[in-house]
Amino acid sequence: MTTPKELRSKRAAAEIPATLLAIRAKINRSRLSSIERGYIQPSEDELQRLTDALEQLTAAKSLIDRVAASVGWPTGARHDR
Repeated sequence: MTTPKELRSKRAAAEIPATLLAIRAKINRSRLSSIERGYIQPSEDELQRLTDALEQLTAAKSLIDRVAASVGWPTGARHDR
């Protein structure tokens, strides 16, 4: 199972907003922050929900990027800045 530190690294690398992960895992955003920073220890259930949610969001983002690329839409780095 993923540790809280690994969870934060994977979330940041995938550019998944913490708010989105918290919503998907059904936990409070501030609790997610405390978990990722190591201030509190999540229950096994919470950590599993977070891990599953991150995997689902990462897979969805990858699918969106593939579809976007197939129609010529810019992917990867943000292009609206």
